[in-house]
Amino acid sequence: MMQQIFIAPAYLTSPRWYQAFPEAVHLEQVPPQLPADALVWVFVNEENNSLVARLSAQGCKVIGLTAAEQVEQARRVMEAGASGYLHYLAVPELLVQVASVVEAGGLWLGADLMRQLIRATARQLSASPLVDLSSLTCRERLVAEAVAAGKTNKEVARELEITERTVKAHMGAIFEKLQVRDRLQLVLLLSGKKPN
Repeated sequence: MMQQIFIAPAYLTSPRWYQAFPEAVHLEQVPPQLPADALVWVFVNEENNSLVARLSAQGCKVIGLTAAEQVEQARRVMEAGASGYLHYLAVPELLVQVASVVEAGGLWLGADLMRQLIRATARQLSASPLVDLSSLTCRERLVAEAVAAGKTNKEVARELEITERTVKAHMGAIFEKLQVRDRLQLVLLLSGKKPN
């Protein structure tokens, strides 16, 4: 497991961080040098999106922490290079889960926030995506477009009159053909943004 470094004002320090990661380090300021194997949890606000971008550019895996989860802030933090975003008082089990996902190269957002972000991004999609979808079958393209519009597997299954299992199979094929890892990357790809 990577070293866990939390960067936040002292008054925001949560005992849950140490319950999840007993060896965690809390810093109020970013040191000149961070270990290459560190997972950096940064309390984010309007002033420090550039910090997320700078740490990401240095090769650090960054997770944004916030006092109030907001779609627009999540979008900005993820665009700045963060691999995750959640409330700073999340329970220890969730912190461990997020760390595992990010360490494995994935992106993490809570389910509700993910749906809101996908729907907000989907509204910005043009009628014809900028990405070449010719490698997808007609059915896979319909599934990809429905998911990019923020629909759940169950909603897609109902709409296309197929089983959820078939939707999941199509999603696996879509991820492989478009070389994305998850729904968020699919939405970002279809919206013309570069997934991390």
